[in-house]
Amino acid sequence: MQITPIAIWAGMAAMLILSAGTADAHRMLLGYKVNELELKAMYDDGTPAQGVEVMVQKDGLMIYNGTTNDKGELLFRPEDDLGALTFISSAAGHRAQLSLNIEQGKTDAGMPLAARVAAGLGYLLGVAGISMIYVARKLGRRPK
Repeated sequence: MQITPIAIWAGMAAMLILSAGTADAHRMLLGYKVNELELKAMYDDGTPAQGVEVMVQKDGLMIYNGTTNDKGELLFRPEDDLGALTFISSAAGHRAQLSLNIEQGKTDAGMPLAARVAAGLGYLLGVAGISMIYVARKLGRRPK
């Protein structure tokens, strides 16, 4: 029995079709940006800390200074990427400190589409080459 190149290509096409999973034309990414932080200052009995001065520090430098409202709330709207921030509140002998690290950088979501396409084509060409060598050896011919 002789295997023709058409049979090899037909077999490879059948393997490709049968092994194909779900396809994705493009992927969806989610991101976030913190536009404002709502801080709430309160005493240990649950009463809101009204009129408390709150300082925001980044890398040891003060970048914002504000005062809480009658509900003990303060809205902080950052002007740039947040990173590591320290919030310090103080009033009438009371002091509280909160440290947050909110990175807003771009996340790596995997290989880019072009790299995935190139890797897939390389895989298919490799399988085709190996199968052609196998068939040629089976028929007693050596590849040139």
